[in-house]
Amino acid sequence: MEDISQYDDDLWDDFEDDWFAPPQITYQEAVERLKSLAGKRTDVVVEWDGKQKWDGRRWRDDARVVFADADGLRMRLRSAAQLEHVERIVSSGVPLPERHAIWYPQNGVITARLVGDFDQFHNALVRSLLPRQKRAVDLEGPLGADLAGMLASTGAFHVGEEADGSGRSLRLVSVPPELSLLYNTRHGGGLSPSLELSGVSASDAAEAQKVLVAYGTSYLFGLAKAQAASLRLWDTGYRLGSRRGPSYSTKLRFPQRQYDAEPAELYGAGNAAGRHPVERWLKFYQVLEFYMPKAVDWEVARQGVAKQEQAQSPYARPQKTGSLGSEQNQLDAVINLAVTQADVAGLLRDRELFTTLSDPTIIQHVETLEDDGSGAPLPGSDYRNAISSRVYGIRNRIVHMKEGGGPKGTPLLGLHSQEARDLAADLRLVRYLAEKAMEYWATALP
Repeated sequence: MEDISQYDDDLWDDFEDDWFAPPQITYQEAVERLKSLAGKRTDVVVEWDGKQKWDGRRWRDDARVVFADADGLRMRLRSAAQLEHVERIVSSGVPLPERHAIWYPQNGVITARLVGDFDQFHNALVRSLLPRQKRAVDLEGPLGADLAGMLASTGAFHVGEEADGSGRSLRLVSVPPELSLLYNTRHGGGLSPSLELSGVSASDAAEAQKVLVAYGTSYLFGLAKAQAASLRLWDTGYRLGSRRGPSYSTKLRFPQRQYDAEPAELYGAGNAAGRHPVERWLKFYQVLEFYMPKAVDWEVARQGVAKQEQAQSPYARPQKTGSLGSEQNQLDAVINLAVTQADVAGLLRDRELFTTLSDPTIIQHVETLEDDGSGAPLPGSDYRNAISSRVYGIRNRIVHMKEGGGPKGTPLLGLHSQEARDLAADLRLVRYLAEKAMEYWATALP
């Protein structure tokens, strides 16, 4: 499974060294050819002065191709051997960076990066060619080579729109070098697929992207139904992840505590980088949901009442809404038991995390954490109440996926909204709460 949480301009600096044919011209000649092509466009500039510059990690003298109309997207020419592919983009390609795609208006073709479970795609490809094949494909063996060659030359799962004469068609093909060069994506082997949409007629890049999303999404849904191949178009929301990375230990010890299997599976699914941030958030929330009955039983016993509806949230809630018959208050009970005030204080020492959770403009219509006026946490404050309210508020905005919004018209937190792209801090928070809950209810191994 490809890790899509990372996206860095220099991440794959060396992946294409043995991918291209040896250069037939000098690097300077290649740059001059690109400058000549770029001069015919108003949205492309080739930057190069032939001098080495320190980029913070190494000395570089690469030329850069800058696409002004694609939010300043930059592509490095690392070798003259790449010229053929870079020339194709500069001469006729229009980047669609929000979808990691390239549109070729003259040819009416869009190629777009896909993400998802490539193992399922491999299996679907085998089933389509060899229906009786039951074993997994050895990608290094003859069958794997045959599949890779077929995907590269003819594509797979081809469908055409012949009835209306539009000439539109869709198929899966191997990732073309142009996509990998433009977006610095891992090549991933011959069986990493991309989507090719042909017969596209659009007035500009925005319209071309809408066509790609409309037809590509529907095609991939049909592919999932027919072949159980879980593939999706790339979306900028998939870039989410803590920029600094969570400060979790990488040391593993032989297990001493037994964790419940169901939440452990949910936690693992939440950690899947290939999932959309909204999906990941929900998986971590489901871990907390799993422990609600145990937390409620503990509160009922502690408060000495007969029914959960008679017990109250451990946090200050209005009397009419404080009953543990409410899921929000059951979440209070889980957090109150599994997480201490000191735990939360330690987590919120991360200034970047706290700044995001206390900013009402990032994730709107949910609880924000109060600061001391300087952007720091209030000394001695117990934020567990506010955190519980925030988590439950996000849950409602995601789960109540009804036309018109959630309770009292609260707007939805849609998959491709800006807020979905800004979920990194809340993902870290709900993951932390899920971990604490699993640890609290873990039992000793014999």
